[in-house]
Amino acid sequence: MSTEQQIRRQRLFWYQGFQPSFVWGLGGAVLAGLMASVFSLLILIMAQGRPVVPDIFPVLIIFNFIGLLALGMIVYWVALFISHRMGGPLYRMTLLFEQLGQGRLDQQVNLRRDDQLQDIAQALNQGVGGLRYRLVRVRRRVANLCETAQDTETKAEIQSLRQELDELFVF
Repeated sequence: MSTEQQIRRQRLFWYQGFQPSFVWGLGGAVLAGLMASVFSLLILIMAQGRPVVPDIFPVLIIFNFIGLLALGMIVYWVALFISHRMGGPLYRMTLLFEQLGQGRLDQQVNLRRDDQLQDIAQALNQGVGGLRYRLVRVRRRVANLCETAQDTETKAEIQSLRQELDELFVF
């Protein structure tokens, strides 16, 4: 695997604009919910006034800490997996938008079957196809004008316009 392919693969795995915030946000939300439930459980146990609570308290804290750590790691990997299914398509769509800005209308977003954002990618591909269709119509019209033009100066201007269209857009 070449260096460029490795860099591209790494970028697809960790889309910097989206994945870190998604992973930390989901992990923080789950951790906050768990901490609230653990503390409310401790308060309920202490409120009952049982004499057994001081004996169980250190074991309960250690057990909850280990459980929170394990759950935090599971949430991290699940969030990373889910965000990867969205980060890859976002990266591909970003590349397509960059190419559209350069006038490349011959590109499409191709996503894996199980990636998220399939509907958005399909709508984006339809939009690019619509632009390509409209530009082909304009190009045909320019060609028709060039054929019907009588004046050589007008023909030269239309040819210049046709050449500029070919330079600006690839389709």
